[in-house]
Amino acid sequence: MPKTGFRKIAAQAQLMRGRKTPADVFAGFIILAADAGSMRGRKRLLQAVRAAVACFFITTAVLAISGPAARATSVARDGAASDAVPKIASVQPAEAQPGSRITVKIEGENFLSGAYVTFSDPAIRVIATRRISETELDADIAVGELAQPETAQIYVSNPSGASAHGAFTIGSATNNNQQANQRSQANSPVVTKVDPAGVRTGGKESLKVTGRNFKEGAKVAFSNPGIRVLGTDYKKSTELLAQIEVAPNAPTGKTSLFVINPDDSEVETSFEVNAASQAKSSDSKSQAGMPAQQFSVFNLGDATSIFQNPDKAKGQLILEGGQLRYEQDGKVVFTAKPVDIQEIAPNVFFGLSTGTFHIILNSGKTYNFVSSTLAPADTNAIIESLRSALK
Repeated sequence: MPKTGFRKIAAQAQLMRGRKTPADVFAGFIILAADAGSMRGRKRLLQAVRAAVACFFITTAVLAISGPAARATSVARDGAASDAVPKIASVQPAEAQPGSRITVKIEGENFLSGAYVTFSDPAIRVIATRRISETELDADIAVGELAQPETAQIYVSNPSGASAHGAFTIGSATNNNQQANQRSQANSPVVTKVDPAGVRTGGKESLKVTGRNFKEGAKVAFSNPGIRVLGTDYKKSTELLAQIEVAPNAPTGKTSLFVINPDDSEVETSFEVNAASQAKSSDSKSQAGMPAQQFSVFNLGDATSIFQNPDKAKGQLILEGGQLRYEQDGKVVFTAKPVDIQEIAPNVFFGLSTGTFHIILNSGKTYNFVSSTLAPADTNAIIESLRSALK
């Protein structure tokens, strides 16, 4: 072949180095082969075509292998990132006071999209978590006013469940918080007199409550479950009228009357329930005919039913003949004498009452209840009545 022919082929090959696809490369070699047709001898032409076909298949194979490999590398890298374990380097500030709302800045590593912040103490509530970057989070928190001083744990968790923890301190209430509490107490209702100061079982009564700081919409309530408030009339900031009905089997003795303002501020004062007067009789056995005491409760063993079908979870705790009986859906669930009962006590979580209570029998069975009114005061009254009657 003349030198000019080789130069032309070399120049065409140099151009093909810039081609990006196998089709481009193949087309280039076809052009090269066509140019070679002007040369003498079919052997040269055949060699050019063979070279073009070989180059096409080699290029296609290289791209087929390198594509999945690159994708596999990318997937592996992404999978490793989703399983990364976060690390906490610093928490600023690392302390908050009861009743405060602050923003906590957390610095560290591997904070993935969707990372969130929680605390071991339920008195600390996380309002929002913001991911600034893979190394920084901001958390808006609110600390309950009744939070107790302690060292709690702050957690950063990734969506995969991997988490890291560090120390966070709840300090003592500041002077500002104490002053705020004092101002709040100064605006709370105050009761100076209740007329009458007591009622008898089995009747209706109108009570006049005198005091100060009563707000329009204030309500009167009682810890005795046998007293039902038919209505509360706001007369002025120093006077309320309450119409009540006392059940014939209402627990007798001292109890509590509450005045509760619409802002949930409240005051407690003493009240008393006395047994209805009866004609004198020499027959002391008449006491045996006293009616049983009944307490309407929800059985928390079927807690979901309280929201789906309240009647399904509702039952009666009955004190009768020196025994405690629980009935639900017309069936007796258990009957126990005082010697069969190990404990009747409120349920407490992290030092705070949940407004529910439990009864543990010596057999090992435990039953959890709450007053059907869902009012903590009513639940406490049931606990005290049961304890007193089963001493």
